[in-house]
Amino acid sequence: MNDFERHLTDLLHAGTPQPQRVITASEIAELAQEERAPRGRRSQRWGVPLMAAAAVLVAVAVPVFVIGHDNNSPAPTSPSSSAPTSTPSSSPTPTPTASDTTGSVATCLTSQLSLGSGPSGAAAGSTYTTFFFTNTAGTPCAVRGFPGVSLLNDAGSMVGQPATRDGSEAPTVRLAPGQRAQFTLRVSTATQTGCDLPRPSSQIQVYPPEQTVPLRKAFATGSCTISVQSLTPAH
Repeated sequence: MNDFERHLTDLLHAGTPQPQRVITASEIAELAQEERAPRGRRSQRWGVPLMAAAAVLVAVAVPVFVIGHDNNSPAPTSPSSSAPTSTPSSSPTPTPTASDTTGSVATCLTSQLSLGSGPSGAAAGSTYTTFFFTNTAGTPCAVRGFPGVSLLNDAGSMVGQPATRDGSEAPTVRLAPGQRAQFTLRVSTATQTGCDLPRPSSQIQVYPPEQTVPLRKAFATGSCTISVQSLTPAH
């Protein structure tokens, strides 16, 4: 190893060892001067190229690097895969169920109705009589459910207990002017505890559904108990 190579090695290993060593243009120029002074022939071999390299490096002001591995370089990372986002499923909109409504038609008031009766029949200790509500107003109205029924004597006092409900509630009945809705009254004449003989009555009192004013009609019978069915369209 000649002097130039030793100087170059010393420069590369000067100070604390590092992964990278920078040789500046001024250091290369000094090496060239030292080599050219004591050895004429060797200076021609190394001095001219080194001086030319130093001039180029000084002109562009770019340091010369000895490339090495940088231990501080961050390790390559694999692309992170984002977890798929799940879209919450929307609950199905419940389908509205059909219901019996009167729409824009108002409930029939007592003042819009009249009370009539139809034929009666008997079976197994009971009589069955059909009664009607007739729409006497000039506009449509609607009724639904069970009327409130009781029997009265001549003085207008109630005989026995009001009618119980028999069966299930029927759909709404819409009444145009002059149309009718009907219900059936069952009068039991069978004797039972608390009723040794049927109690006589002369009137029937009926409250239309959702009304507080009743209608009355003459109706002579004898009873122990009574029951009523829901309103339906008249036959």
